Amino acid sequence: MTRRRLLALLLGLPPSAAAALSSSGCARPRDPRGRVTIRYMAWGNPEQLAVERRIADEFEKRNPGVRVHLFIVPGSSYTDKLQLMLASRTAPDVMRCDHYYFPALARKEYFLPLDPLAAREPRDFLDDYTRLALEEGTWRGTLYGMNVLFGPVLLYFNKKTFAEAGLTDPYALHKRGRWDWQAFVESARALTRRDRGGRAAQFGTNLPGFPMYASVIWNHGGDIMDPAMTRVVMAEDADAQRGVQAYADLRWKHRCAPTPADNALSAFTFESGKIAMHWGWAGESPRFRKNIKSFDWDIAPTPRGPSGDATVVKGNQLVINRETRHPEEAWEFVKYMTGPEAEMLLCGELRRAVPTRRSVLRDPRYLKADQPPYHTDVFLESLRRGRTLPIDWRYQEWSQEFNSALETLFNVNEQTAAQALAEASRRANRVLSGEEGF
Repeated sequence: MTRRRLLALLLGLPPSAAAALSSSGCARPRDPRGRVTIRYMAWGNPEQLAVERRIADEFEKRNPGVRVHLFIVPGSSYTDKLQLMLASRTAPDVMRCDHYYFPALARKEYFLPLDPLAAREPRDFLDDYTRLALEEGTWRGTLYGMNVLFGPVLLYFNKKTFAEAGLTDPYALHKRGRWDWQAFVESARALTRRDRGGRAAQFGTNLPGFPMYASVIWNHGGDIMDPAMTRVVMAEDADAQRGVQAYADLRWKHRCAPTPADNALSAFTFESGKIAMHWGWAGESPRFRKNIKSFDWDIAPTPRGPSGDATVVKGNQLVINRETRHPEEAWEFVKYMTGPEAEMLLCGELRRAVPTRRSVLRDPRYLKADQPPYHTDVFLESLRRGRTLPIDWRYQEWSQEFNSALETLFNVNEQTAAQALAEASRRANRVLSGEEGF
């Protein structure tokens, strides 16, 4: 089957339309100035993409023989578009790939191995990258992606609500060594308010889904998968069950987190001032700076637990199409996009992520902040505590089954964590074992 015919079938387009799309995706002409054009596919909020455009413009100035075409796809359709273009062999030269999908796509050999290119760099080239960042870009011993927009799950907190309640805020407790799960629960309960009719006016915390609460499991001493990532082990792990139950108790026992019914039409958000502490990714900072005008906010680490002090970290991978016609130019762009100057913009100026470069982490300019979040040491702390998620090539399949089974605990409170995790683990492991028919 020809590439054109395959693209037509995948998209449901007539062959003529597919031919036009195929031609636009594969062509790599030189522009009138004789420059090589490489296409870079990305998604993100306007502020982030504007910074990425600046980075690309600076790269072009330093590499006058190369033009970078920034190919923007909406985040809601990005993954489908990426997989379609890779399968139809119309993908751009350089792509940003969310780590949730990276192992599955690397397994299909869509990406150019980067080890030979990195080997040509100075001997200490990879030494400047943090270990966790390099681990995420590696699939079965081969480096396929350079980490970009790397960051942890943080706790954003509303300084106004803490001051009004007369409570010590999470960052101050953290600096005193007192920011643990018990302190978090006590704060969340104290910051939850209801009117005389019993209706919630403000909640102490939100309750995001898996895998954002993985640190709660780890910090109660539990694990999610076995070390080889062949099966989910939570059904037989009492510590993991305690962690999940403690997390669900925020909603059903302590009543300090909104239920799905409470949060209909997104009534309770951090931006609205109705959530005092928000579990969120580092990448949410630009949105909060733009939208929040009625109160001051900052960040603190997620609370440590009775048996651990980990936090979730995750990034995206900058990958090169294995079939690119311009691997040298693509590699130079990837190096620059993940280099110190670019990271100083994305992580320093934009406060969008945590640097993967040790040289940037040590740079005083990165730690200086003239806009929130001001507690930049929390970013450094997150790397010290950082732990990567157990994302394998079947993650999308097994996690969907896993999360569906946990609805009986988190959404309707009909089962205990032990009961819900028994079914969730069973479903996930059937996917991981290759069995059919759930």
